Amino acid sequence: MNRLPTLLILSALLTGCRTAPVLIPPSAQTPLDPHIVTIPPGFQLVPYIRNLTAPTAIAFDSVNQTTLVAAGGIGGDDVHLYAYKPDGHRIDLYPFGTRIPLINSRDFKIRGPIGGIVVDQGRILISHRDQHDRGVISSLGYDGSHKTIVANLPAQGEYSVTDLAINPANGRLYFGVGSATNSGVVGIDDWDIGWVSSHKDFCDQSAVDLKLLGYRFDTHNPPSGIFGGADIAVTAPFQPFANSKKLRIPHTPTGKPTAAVYSVNLNGTDLRVEAHGIRNPVGLQFNEFGRLYLTNQGMQLRGTRPVKNDPDSLLWLVPGVWYGWPDFSADLYPIADPQFQPPTEMIVRTGYPELSPLIDHETSNLVPPDRNALLRATFPSMSGASKFDFAPATGPLSSFHGQALIPLAGDLAPFANAGDPLPHPVGYKIVRVDVETQQVHDFIFNTQHLPASQLKNHPTALERPIDLKFAPDGSLYIVDEGELTDHHGQLHPTIGSGKILHLIPLK
Repeated sequence: MNRLPTLLILSALLTGCRTAPVLIPPSAQTPLDPHIVTIPPGFQLVPYIRNLTAPTAIAFDSVNQTTLVAAGGIGGDDVHLYAYKPDGHRIDLYPFGTRIPLINSRDFKIRGPIGGIVVDQGRILISHRDQHDRGVISSLGYDGSHKTIVANLPAQGEYSVTDLAINPANGRLYFGVGSATNSGVVGIDDWDIGWVSSHKDFCDQSAVDLKLLGYRFDTHNPPSGIFGGADIAVTAPFQPFANSKKLRIPHTPTGKPTAAVYSVNLNGTDLRVEAHGIRNPVGLQFNEFGRLYLTNQGMQLRGTRPVKNDPDSLLWLVPGVWYGWPDFSADLYPIADPQFQPPTEMIVRTGYPELSPLIDHETSNLVPPDRNALLRATFPSMSGASKFDFAPATGPLSSFHGQALIPLAGDLAPFANAGDPLPHPVGYKIVRVDVETQQVHDFIFNTQHLPASQLKNHPTALERPIDLKFAPDGSLYIVDEGELTDHHGQLHPTIGSGKILHLIPLK
């Protein structure tokens, strides 16, 4: 009996119907129209890979001469990790090539999204979630081998493990873990996102012992009823939903807090919390002087403790520092300042007329962050500051040497803005930051300042740039996540709308 047709059908059912990514040969790389996408003079932006579904990260492996691209893992989509050789040949690193899972069964599972990729001596390091939504950093080989570097990270809430960066001075691996909640309180928005029903006992985990100020927030109780309790749930900071009894929060017994940046040896030993109180440290990158910088995404105007106009930021990481979340903005101002106050009608229903700090800083031995020392740049609220890189001293972009190129992936309104549309889109572009002067300049952006999905017949324009990296030759590659649809806080990617773009000198 010929089993091949049966196996092919089985493989198709297991892998699902997907749009296969396509690496575009140089002869077919038609530059994007400069009237549609503004780019630096003397350069052209060309498509490199298209038909990706929600790509999130890119890296370059100089040992194996490959370009690595992670995609998927959003809205229930499967994670895919691709490696492209210089001749265009694609290797499917995860799932494991063309092998059929039921025939070549493996227990190793990657759930997305991939927070970051970095390569060490030919081994691929990736951050992801496991089948229980816990955060993991894994090391992969091209032969399908894998090992765990760090596991059981607190990633069962809103945000997961973020970007990866290797310290050039000591070889330690640095990574971030985002917060469980928008602003410190498990609220109705977290039910909308979907994680509370699966992880009822989860909440933000503190790196240090906290003394709270006693705020308790009222919100609708989704499971209310005969067996689900009252219509109103009362929740306090750093406690699970509908829990509000504690005024003192001990530091997490696992040594693994949320909203923090960690480091670890590449063999998984000596895990350290380098800094905490960082809401969502999406991008991490060392500059040529060995200083670690990170992008931090601010709190949003939603949920049980809404915050207005909290910007995104670029920060310099100093070990041992508390960066202020949830009592300071992403650009390190006190959260009680007038510019962060939500509309009264939004917050009064939680039991309070205004936004206030949650933690007794003095009793908790928390020193307010030094804004002048730590802040390197500020970006508009909800602009989506993401994974970034520093321009190298050599290559076509050497005139920007030492400056940070940062993608702003774009807003997530209306969910992130209390259900109201924004007056105009925020982000959807790449900016250039002089970290010394803190000046921010537009670098690559759609001329009409709209994402590609809102432009007529221009799908190659920028949609959601989420990562960028310089290749070994000094040229710049940009990861565009593609179009996302928001269903009450749950994001779903448009299949095949993601792409990789390549910025090269004019020919």
